[in-house]
Amino acid sequence: MAKFQEDMIFKDVGEEDVEVLLEIANKKSKVKKIWTKELRQIDPSTFKPDLIIELDDENLILEFQSTVTDDTFSQRGHSYVAITDQKKSNSKEVNLCVISTAEKSKIVTYYVNKYNTFRYEVFGNDLFDGEKIINQMEEKYKLEKIITPKEAIYFSLAPIMTKDGNIEENIRRVLNILFTLEELPPSTKSLCYAILWLLVDKFVGEIPLKNLLLDKLGGKMSAVYDYGQRKEENGRKEGRKEGRKEGRKEGIVEGIEKGKKEIVLRLYENGMGIDEISKNVGIDVKEIEKMFNQ
Repeated sequence: MAKFQEDMIFKDVGEEDVEVLLEIANKKSKVKKIWTKELRQIDPSTFKPDLIIELDDENLILEFQSTVTDDTFSQRGHSYVAITDQKKSNSKEVNLCVISTAEKSKIVTYYVNKYNTFRYEVFGNDLFDGEKIINQMEEKYKLEKIITPKEAIYFSLAPIMTKDGNIEENIRRVLNILFTLEELPPSTKSLCYAILWLLVDKFVGEIPLKNLLLDKLGGKMSAVYDYGQRKEENGRKEGRKEGRKEGRKEGIVEGIEKGKKEIVLRLYENGMGIDEISKNVGIDVKEIEKMFNQ
């Protein structure tokens, strides 16, 4: 398997890319912070939501679902919300929403008990046509047209937006093209690969195929992560370089000023007047007076 740590899964995703997911969930927010896997998988035995995004006023759990949101799913979703609420590091409420390929958009109401009702929103297959998205992207790719970051993100989600059809086959169709899109920004690639990692892990049942796809994805995601690391390290090097350069400049300037001051004082001690010193050294009279005051 390719070297890849799952806690990198959303590490290099940019806010502009998360905006597309929020558009699907009908959310607007200035804050768009994806929790990394260390926070997502708090308890591996009971708690593994697909994605948690911190927004202005809430922590949003986003689930990708290919089956009907029945009571069993609602129980699991309710536990996601409860554990996230317990472990969160902010004071914002926790909510759940679902992108589903199995049913139409709706509000789900699940009665935990007579005092507690759990509600969440489903964004269903009436909003998107995944098969159409995949066909359009394949056509654009064939004609060598540019695929935009937004189109690429919808493309990566398309396998679970199809009402009918084989999710595994659609994942492969998407990956075949997505892996070759060199023009995409690294942050967009990171989000697209991360979404497909979740989809492969969740929906591909054939173990050899799953391992093969995760292996390929892991290699690509590691490359994106390494790019981010190199960029960050280069930034630090440039910062240190500029710092040294500025330090040298400051040192030279400081040395010159100190030298001027010593010359002025020596001339004054030898009986030369301020006006004459100014004329000979080329320093303004007020500046010389300021030196004496210091």
